[in-house]
Amino acid sequence: MLYRDPHLLFLLFLTPLLLLFYALAFRGKKKMLHAFGEEALIAKLTSATASGRQAWKAGLLVAAFVLIVIALSRPLWGTRLSLLPRKGVDIVIALDASVSMLAEDISPSRIKRARYEIARFVDRIKGDRVGLVGFAGDAFVPCPLTTDYGAFKLQLEVLDPASISAQGTAISRALRRGASLFNQKETKYKVLVLITDGEDNLEDPVDAAKKAAAEGVIIYTLGIGTRGGVPIPVAKQAGGVVYKKDGAGNTVLTSLNEETLDRVASAAGGRYFRSTGAGLELDRIYAEIEKMEKKELKAEEFDRYNEQFMWPLAAAFLLLILEYFTSSRRKRKLTWDGRFE
Repeated sequence: MLYRDPHLLFLLFLTPLLLLFYALAFRGKKKMLHAFGEEALIAKLTSATASGRQAWKAGLLVAAFVLIVIALSRPLWGTRLSLLPRKGVDIVIALDASVSMLAEDISPSRIKRARYEIARFVDRIKGDRVGLVGFAGDAFVPCPLTTDYGAFKLQLEVLDPASISAQGTAISRALRRGASLFNQKETKYKVLVLITDGEDNLEDPVDAAKKAAAEGVIIYTLGIGTRGGVPIPVAKQAGGVVYKKDGAGNTVLTSLNEETLDRVASAAGGRYFRSTGAGLELDRIYAEIEKMEKKELKAEEFDRYNEQFMWPLAAAFLLLILEYFTSSRRKRKLTWDGRFE
């Protein structure tokens, strides 16, 4: 059984204390009566009182307490089907996970900042499906289009350069892979958000952007990094940070290629945004998406647990009524012994 407020079940630990209270109360009452007089006199004075009924009334109160605690914790059981109609668009986020994204010109690093901003972006999505493409030297799909935003975030959290063996920056492959996730029969309702430093060292991505646009995909690009070249940290040692070097032993510098990203966005009817310290660019992209025409998505069925607090509460109420009308006195039969002379 599930509970909406399971922390309140800790109140059940008071049940033994309540039982102990009644036990001590009955014991103390018995001692006081014995101190009052002799056994025969006490038995005659208390002949109308039923100790068993007193214990029964105490048990009813304890049981009612337990049921009230269970009701307060709001138990859930049973399921029901409900229809959840929604409107939205399909959004694919392509995140650069190449080694250059380890650069720390954007605090704490390009890749970490990008993951943080994407998670915030997904928190704002309502009804839209979202998918994730990771890319470096090649592109792959950690999460296809889904409305399970929690699953999306789990895959996003583990996406980093260490998880990709083929290094490089293949923006063209990311665009093609992302475009393949959409419904090919539709010519709109498709958005691809490309987040990268723009250094495509394999192909010209503009051609891939044009092909995606022909399929109805709108591409927004977000450049992350600074224009000036910065080194790429690849390891940390006791002597300091180790930076990436080329074959000649020179430190490799990575810089933001805004021209490429602007051309990609323009080729697919979108816009280019540059990441800043404020981190508001994805909010601006979402504002653009909100203006788009939304499609009617197929209603989905969700199983939901029903709250059942009313049943233990009703049972507790009945026990309290039963306790109230249960007398602690023993029924005595009156017999006719004749008139007094």
